[in-house]
Amino acid sequence: MTPQTVPVRQPPPYRDGNVLRWLAGLGVSIVGDQVYFVALAWTAVQVAGAGGAGLVLATASVSRLVLLPVGGAVVDRWGVRRLMLGSDALRCAVMVAAAVATATTEPALAVLIVVALVFGAVDAVFLPAVGALPPYLVASEHLARLQGMRMTLARGAIVAGAPLGGAVVAAHGITAAFALNALTFAVSVLALATVRVRPGAAAKPAGGSRGMGREVRAGLAVAARSPLLRTILLVSAVAELGFTGPFNVGIALLAQERGWGATGVGLIVGGFGVGAALAAVAVAVLGRLPRAGLLIGPLTFVTGAALAGVGFAPARQWAVAASVLLGVSIGLAGALGMALLQAHTPPQYLGRVMSLSSLAGYGGIPVSYALTGLVAGLWGPAAALMGGTALAAAAGLTALSNQTLRRAVLPVAR
Repeated sequence: MTPQTVPVRQPPPYRDGNVLRWLAGLGVSIVGDQVYFVALAWTAVQVAGAGGAGLVLATASVSRLVLLPVGGAVVDRWGVRRLMLGSDALRCAVMVAAAVATATTEPALAVLIVVALVFGAVDAVFLPAVGALPPYLVASEHLARLQGMRMTLARGAIVAGAPLGGAVVAAHGITAAFALNALTFAVSVLALATVRVRPGAAAKPAGGSRGMGREVRAGLAVAARSPLLRTILLVSAVAELGFTGPFNVGIALLAQERGWGATGVGLIVGGFGVGAALAAVAVAVLGRLPRAGLLIGPLTFVTGAALAGVGFAPARQWAVAASVLLGVSIGLAGALGMALLQAHTPPQYLGRVMSLSSLAGYGGIPVSYALTGLVAGLWGPAAALMGGTALAAAAGLTALSNQTLRRAVLPVAR
């Protein structure tokens, strides 16, 4: 496959008002996502305890993951921009309905499950739609820079959204949080509605009369037949499996074991955020790194080494330093991998490939959490982090062993 090329020279993304409007709509949407997640989890704990919260969050996750491949096919059939706006508007409607339901009756577990189920299903369309849009906004040579800008924005939105959700729920309850969600999604829809596809981009919906099952299988076949696409997706899935549980669960267990307390957890997680932000800013400023495909393998090995560094750090400050390195490596590898994925995917399959990318990122999270808990219970949290190191090493070897990925480059700006 060859990268998408467009004969029209464009300004860098940071000077493109169309791109900036897309980022604004996406950022507001991510803030809403964080408010929703915190409000749903907190209310579920209050209504039904830890078990109820687990059921509600699992429902949201499963409905999203199961429907993601179908969501990607729907996006490719009916058009990226149309489905991005429609699914975002549906998310707003779901939050309005949830706010009304919780305002008129006491929050109940059944209501929260329904909200989680419906919102997860709509997310299965929104995620591939919003993920597939960048190649329709900028030429291939600007994809890495745009991914860096997107990552920087996402980090900031997550940092702002989660505390905002907690504060609103604590002060005014879940109804207010759902109403705030609806407002953020409404603002997001308005901003995204002003975004226009660049001239020459192949943004027409695929249409066709094939059944949705055949559309899903066609997307899987495109990814499976391409050595580059399937390797990036596999490396992403394995690396995410080795990172999510050990970091999100293992860090808390490690801090408890070492006596670092909640402050230690906050500093280590904050260090990761700093590193990821630095990586995102670097990609956004540089715009392109040479031999992008060749860098992914070594960066994944650095991720494994950083996880081991956190696990065996002799003091808290060394764990924080290793966490900064972890954020840099994951941030760089993620931005480069996504840019390569989008640059080398045929336009008519972008929605489906982006749904597979979301599956690679989210699909292994429950397994990663379960394995981390099992390993940490048997051999301690440091062993769980070493398990993440082993998986990162496997992902790195996979990346380096694939000649197509090693030779993959991003187009050069003209």
